[in-house]
Amino acid sequence: MDFKTMLQLPVLEISQVLKTLQGIADEERNKEKPQMPNVSIGTSRGNVSGYFINYDTEKSIVLLGNWYDHKPDLQYVELHSIASISLGNIENYLYQFSDGNIPFTPNADDVPTVLQLKKEIRDIEQSVEKMLGKAIVINYDYAEKPEDLEKYYAKKTIMLLQETLAAIAADDLAKEAFVNAVKELSFHLGEENTVNLQNNMLTVCLNFSKGLKSVASKMVLQDRIEKCL
Repeated sequence: MDFKTMLQLPVLEISQVLKTLQGIADEERNKEKPQMPNVSIGTSRGNVSGYFINYDTEKSIVLLGNWYDHKPDLQYVELHSIASISLGNIENYLYQFSDGNIPFTPNADDVPTVLQLKKEIRDIEQSVEKMLGKAIVINYDYAEKPEDLEKYYAKKTIMLLQETLAAIAADDLAKEAFVNAVKELSFHLGEENTVNLQNNMLTVCLNFSKGLKSVASKMVLQDRIEKCL
């Protein structure tokens, strides 16, 4: 990112910044070598700093941590006491703070081929069959030659669908309703988050126009699927 691009960043509320940081932290913590955001929080009593670990929206608490001599140093900060936030180590995630003004370009290593996507879909079909006790055909509806960004988000969608279907399978009533109503699931990327069921075909459209910020969460997607059953 250059200086001119940085000038496109909008002003965000503290709560929105924290939610974005939570999404980044959730993605990084699953990597072999996590690169957690480095945060400095200004309060009425001074500044606290460390790696961003978690933000609990219900408790309105932010957890920062440092690692000194193989020992943890943790700091818990109440949301209402926060006056400012300084961010570091987020170069690869600045687009998430841009409200769609800065386009996201995935790393080449993170972009799957169409063949790899088909293999992942086959894997999730097998996993879903074990969870539900019924085979569900899963189809990715894409253009003839999807661009790298679409393939990147298609992979994210496959992961989201697997997590969502696992949550449905864990609920006996939802599982039974899903098995009785759905024979095939088709997904595509679009400009809104929608779920429709017609003739045993569940069609899922996910909105990645603003990256992960605009896409439906697992809980929202599960709720919309269950409302169709």
